[in-house]
Order: sequence, then C-alpha cells, then structure tokens
Amino acid sequence: MSRYFFIQSQDIFTEVRTNAQFNLAKSLAKKGNSVSILLVQNGVVAARKGARSAQMDALLNDSVTVLADNFSLEQREINVNNLKPNIKVSTINVVIDALLNGDKVIWN
Repeated sequence: MSRYFFIQSQDIFTEVRTNAQFNLAKSLAKKGNSVSILLVQNGVVAARKGARSAQMDALLNDSVTVLADNFSLEQREINVNNLKPNIKVSTINVVIDALLNGDKVIWN
C-alpha cells in the first residue's frame, strides 16, 4: 500500500483538470492506498457547505482524507463552521510532513 498526498489549488468549478485529479485520488483510495488531499488557494471553495460538487462529495464519502488550509480559508473569508462534514482544517505544514513520510505528493 502506498501513501498519496494531493495538493489541490484550483477551483473545481472553473478548472476541468480538478475533476481528473479527484477521480485519480478516489481510484487510488479504492485500491487500498492511503490518500489525502489538501485544499489550498481557490481549492477551498468546494469545501463550503453550500458548494455543489459531486466530485468533492464522492471523496468525502470514500476513505480519502480531505484537509483545508486555514490560511486559504481566511483569505476567502470562509468560516470553519461553514465547511462540509469530514473536512479538517489544517496548515500548510502537512505538506512537509507528507514529504518527510515518503508520501507521493502530487500538486495541481
């Protein structure tokens, strides 16, 4: 089993490649790999409770860990109480931890 750490910086509603990355993450998780996604910059937009994204909702229902960068949330004035369930607030330091742990890090 491998560990994958995705960094999603693009808005799922405006960038088509985001869907492909989420599909890849979901596929890797279904194969028994450990998969985490850190939403940064405009990637945090899909984390809001009212955001309608089938791709994001599918990830949250699978065994993928979804994290939202606290600084990105603050910059977009998204309150942590307004996040979808199962999304954890984190700092960018988790990227360093993933690299040090030997995770395969993929940035989009």
